[in-house]
Amino acid sequence: MQEENIVHRPLFKLSILSISLMTMIAPAISSALPLMYGSFKGETETAVETLVTVPNFGIIVFFFLSPFVIKLIGGKNTVIFGLLLALVAGIIPVFSNDYALVFVSRFLLGSGIGLFNSMCVSLIARFYKGDELSTMMGFQGATGSLGGALGAFLVNWLVTLGWHQTFLIYLIALPIMVLFIFCIPRQLLNEGKSVSSSGKQVSSNSGKQTINLPVWGLSVLIFLVFAFFLASQLQLPALVTAKKIGSLSQVSVLNGITTLFGIPIGAVYGKVSKFLKNLTLSAGFLFAALGFSLIAFGSDLLIVGLGAIVSGVGFGLMVPSIYVWMAKVAPKNSENLASTVLLVTTNIGVFACPTILNFLGGLFWTAGAQSSMLVAMIAFIVMFVISIFSIFSFKTRNKKEIV
Repeated sequence: MQEENIVHRPLFKLSILSISLMTMIAPAISSALPLMYGSFKGETETAVETLVTVPNFGIIVFFFLSPFVIKLIGGKNTVIFGLLLALVAGIIPVFSNDYALVFVSRFLLGSGIGLFNSMCVSLIARFYKGDELSTMMGFQGATGSLGGALGAFLVNWLVTLGWHQTFLIYLIALPIMVLFIFCIPRQLLNEGKSVSSSGKQVSSNSGKQTINLPVWGLSVLIFLVFAFFLASQLQLPALVTAKKIGSLSQVSVLNGITTLFGIPIGAVYGKVSKFLKNLTLSAGFLFAALGFSLIAFGSDLLIVGLGAIVSGVGFGLMVPSIYVWMAKVAPKNSENLASTVLLVTTNIGVFACPTILNFLGGLFWTAGAQSSMLVAMIAFIVMFVISIFSIFSFKTRNKKEIV
């Protein structure tokens, strides 16, 4: 088959999407937190919780280093090296009780993911346009959800063996690495080259890459989305055990089901966005707010589980919407820089999540899992109201200008 048709091959698309399996898997071990609290002598619960979010700090650091690595060893080799680093670092906690070593290994796990994380989105933005772009962005979100779901379901079984064994989930990097090695032509990931939807190579570095005001606005928005949404994973084990409505294994299954619901949402995102148009993002905020209200006030595992699923639907609408807007408003030939900015602020939001939730929860109530869910609920209600107001204000302003 000729090279110009490569980007439309199913295996090529699958390989590009497969690296997104790693983007949401880092926090999957959160269900094991209650077992980990007593394993690290002299460490506070907040310090142990940081082990869940510190990979995102590694991702942030290596976002900025990845362009230099790409120029040094090439795009394909960068992805392969990142997957290898994530694989090795990810399973180190299986063999260690030393907090410092586990902390460093978690940072290195994020570092490996950070080397290729921006490429998960920027490659799609480079290779595809129009409806195919929306469809692939939806699949990208669905693939990330699949990775998180697989991790959560595996943790459900592994946590019964002990918290050490839960870190075996990062072995998933191995088949992804094999797929990427054999299915992605090296020349298509050369720095400075991209492939249009017609398959022809074009320069992606024809001018200086810049960031405009709309991209900065989207970066703030995605920071808020992840900072508050991660409460559903980070604080759910503590909430369920505090209410005595379920076990850690059930929480892990619940996290898996929640994340799994993002897959069909991502898969049909293109059709949903055609129907809802500018209201797609607002609908995501609304679902998230409703989901967190059910989690916060649910008195049994069924209601809490329903809330987790509903919030997962909202997440499946919010994130692809933000990245589709990014692809539309980013300056020409600056998609890679724009996606990097969004992914950096995403990971800052994830890393800052425990601090933000505990601070705001303690400001209005008593810091804890229940308060965190209420904070998240209120945050998404505010985002929903602001988004609706912005949409209708924009329409009213346009009508006045036409008249």
